[in-house]
Amino acid sequence: MKQANCINCKNISCIFRNSLSSKWVKNFFIQSGQHIFLEDMPVTGLYVVQKGIVKEFYLDKEGKQIIKHTAKSGEIFGHRDYSATKHIFSAIAFEDSQICCFNKNILYEVCLHNAELSNNLMNFFLDELNKSDERHKLFSYDLQ
Repeated sequence: MKQANCINCKNISCIFRNSLSSKWVKNFFIQSGQHIFLEDMPVTGLYVVQKGIVKEFYLDKEGKQIIKHTAKSGEIFGHRDYSATKHIFSAIAFEDSQICCFNKNILYEVCLHNAELSNNLMNFFLDELNKSDERHKLFSYDLQ
């Protein structure tokens, strides 16, 4: 894995782009079909698709893949279990992808000193919670 500095990133839609200029992030290439992490693996950080597409999924009782989230260039993934110790989903490259991994400890340290990044992450997590609530609301209407 090579190290990449966010200030040089060409992906203008990444929320970390202007926030981690003094911190380093693990950046790696992964081929289509390769796993980035598996369910029950330890959570070490937050991921961003620099280029490509990633899907997060779990296997149902019959072994069928249930896709929970798809992330494309500039989007975050691995966030649903960020506060957990183990991943609740698996992530796989849907196409050849360039991935950035932000270590939890470094990210926490940076957020303590960077109000803009903290605010951006808080808004991201709130938006994700709202999307989840909307999906749950739609699903609950279908049951009635």
